[in-house]
Amino acid sequence: MRLVIKSVFVRRFVTVIEVVIFTGVVAWIAKTCAAYELAITPTVKRLELAAKLDPNNAEYHLRLARLYQFNVGDFQPEKALVQLQEAVRLNRDNPDGWIELAAAMEFQGNMSKPEEYLRMADALAPNLPGYQRRIANSYLRQGNTDEAFRHFRAVLAGTSAYDQIVFRTAWRANADGHKILDQLIPQKVSTEFSYLYYLQSHLLLPEAQPVWKRILNGAERFAPQQAAGYIDALIQAQRSDEAYAVWTDLQRKGLVRPGETVGPGNLLNDGDFEGELLNMGFSWRIATVEGVYADLDPTTYHSPDHSLLVQFPGKQNLEYRNVYQYVKVKPNRAYRLTAFMKTDGITTDSGPRLDVRDAYDRAALERSTDDLTGTSNGWTDLTFDFTTGPKTSLLVVALERMPSQKLDNLIAGKVWIDDVRLTALKNEGGSGQKLK
Repeated sequence: MRLVIKSVFVRRFVTVIEVVIFTGVVAWIAKTCAAYELAITPTVKRLELAAKLDPNNAEYHLRLARLYQFNVGDFQPEKALVQLQEAVRLNRDNPDGWIELAAAMEFQGNMSKPEEYLRMADALAPNLPGYQRRIANSYLRQGNTDEAFRHFRAVLAGTSAYDQIVFRTAWRANADGHKILDQLIPQKVSTEFSYLYYLQSHLLLPEAQPVWKRILNGAERFAPQQAAGYIDALIQAQRSDEAYAVWTDLQRKGLVRPGETVGPGNLLNDGDFEGELLNMGFSWRIATVEGVYADLDPTTYHSPDHSLLVQFPGKQNLEYRNVYQYVKVKPNRAYRLTAFMKTDGITTDSGPRLDVRDAYDRAALERSTDDLTGTSNGWTDLTFDFTTGPKTSLLVVALERMPSQKLDNLIAGKVWIDDVRLTALKNEGGSGQKLK
């Protein structure tokens, strides 16, 4: 249906109304666009004008408040507070406004409102880590550590981006490892490991122990390699008992192979090389060297189905101790090491051999077999006995090769090792074979 206005007066009135509305809309658009253009380059004067042109835009008030607060040359905290109050009045759904208003009130010594404003921000962004971190920092400035930890916990539960910052902040605020673990660290295995790594990197190893126990008793699964750094940190700190306890924890949880192989009583893990090379903890480790190949060999072995092969390229006069295993032992005890080795084309007078030493003090114990050179006729049986020192608690059993002092010193060839055993002897001392 088409409405026809016959009255000339009415038509003119309607036209005037349309022109007025159109002019108002155009003016509003022009002011809004002008305000937007002014705000692109944020200075105090430009944002003040933008806020006048578009007074209902909360963002301009918020940005202007920041300039009043943080502009060194024009610091005006009172004006900042007015602008922040206007920003939250215009947009009550923006957590930024409430957090910054709380901080501004706190800065001016008015402590009656900040907590209320922080609760408003928390209600708007309960699971957003960026906002929760700012809220936590605000509570921390107020000295409310418990409330700060509650919000930091939400940060850690939501993202790993702030882990190290949060851990460092928490320890500066309250150096109570039990409180931090209970109140701050969420039941989330990735965060728990992140915290464990933080503690071990700062040598807070006693505080790390309950974190490890919580990881171990948690429902979430994890890879044994995630505990590798923790074990190494304990070993390096000469806390070998604790390091070995972590390893046995992994065994009990079924994450690593049980230790006894190649007969009962073997203290070496995977002495027959039939398990996975974990390269960590109290299993075999292989440190890579350019040009040297070291890995399991399924084609040559003393007992089925694998041995460990190391192949030298003939380009270096290497000092090689890169296949090794830590072994937990007792002081003043007699032990026997046995192994089978085979060589093919080993050059130079200095060939590979087995070495046993105290992990912390070579002067207390270091023994090795004869070097093997050339090509062996089958597998060579290596055996020697030794006694640990009065403080020896941790050994390193290694396949090693010392640099040759001769002109023809570039080592080439292959060596295999298999069925390695380290057992305690009933009587201390004992004679050794092929011992250096």
